Amino acid sequence: MEYPPTFSFADVAWAPARALSAKQIALMTLSLLGGLIVYNVFSYLAFLIQGDSLSAVYSAYGLFSFDVSAHSGIMARLVFWLGACAALYVVMLGLFAVAAINIESIRSNRFFSAREAYRFTLSRAGQLARAEIAILLFVLFIVLLFFLLGLVVRIPFIGEWFYAVFFVIPNFIVALFTVFIIFVVILSVILLPAVAAAERRGETFAVILETFSTIIRLPLRWGCYTAFTLVAAKLCSFVYAYFCYRAVQFMTAASSLGGGGKVPNLVKSGLANLPVRSDFVNHVTNVFPGIRWGFDVPSGSVWGADSAAAHVMAVMLFVVFASVIGYGLAILAAGQARAYVALKYIKDGYKVSEEESLFASKTPAPESSEEVGQDQGPA
Repeated sequence: MEYPPTFSFADVAWAPARALSAKQIALMTLSLLGGLIVYNVFSYLAFLIQGDSLSAVYSAYGLFSFDVSAHSGIMARLVFWLGACAALYVVMLGLFAVAAINIESIRSNRFFSAREAYRFTLSRAGQLARAEIAILLFVLFIVLLFFLLGLVVRIPFIGEWFYAVFFVIPNFIVALFTVFIIFVVILSVILLPAVAAAERRGETFAVILETFSTIIRLPLRWGCYTAFTLVAAKLCSFVYAYFCYRAVQFMTAASSLGGGGKVPNLVKSGLANLPVRSDFVNHVTNVFPGIRWGFDVPSGSVWGADSAAAHVMAVMLFVVFASVIGYGLAILAAGQARAYVALKYIKDGYKVSEEESLFASKTPAPESSEEVGQDQGPA
């Protein structure tokens, strides 16, 4: 049951419980898998541009080629970073979808389905991209101005004096303002999807303005809310990961009662195709980085690891693992959505909870008997 928001920290504290729903975890997991596909396409394209053998690259990295230093050459690095940005954008779409579900719940539309959230995300995908691109283009424009300033410095005698005289005003002021904008761009990865989900008309400038306004006017509150959400996301996703691990164990043990040793062997062969001994998996299966308290995923068996069924099993196990990360990011998105609603009220006195839902069905009111009588003609 959705209670009226209190426009305080209490709303954000409920984010782990609000995000624990099948539709939110499914949408976030879907965006994670989509982002990984986009990333791998561009990453392997970068390897191909720099002349590497794709079979050798796959044997070394598999589907997790996150080694930035492996790419050399300007074109290969450009393609790689383009793919990384595109993958991050796909993940932001997932954050938007989860935030939209929470915003609609705050607007008393608790039956906002995953399909509606998916369609709404696609309809606002352009708005999200335009907002980020507009901020980045402004930063690039400032970089271009400083590039032209560097060309002026090349002028003998006059250029050096020009740079020195105008070093503080306006050059330093502009540079300081630009660094702040870059900082906001980094933070907007998690905040901007929530702001866009709450914006009713799909205006790009309004989303940019609200994102900057929230961070500038209430930086401490937003920082505390976000810090709590990150800690809660890590802790709750660890608990969820543990239950997923035990669920796989239970399903394997129960199925082996009828299937014998063939069932656990299939699961082990699937695990053999996954990097279960990587540092990232170790962070997920421990409560916090640096704290050795968690569980270990057993290594798989190489017997039958090359079979088609083993590869399908590896994909299924990876989807289960991705849902753990998806739940953590869903907590982050739900926390940002509810934090924005609270901060919107604190800084502007505006209650998003009093808005009408964008998707609640409106049934026409029945006609009164007088109107029906007026519509009838003479007998």
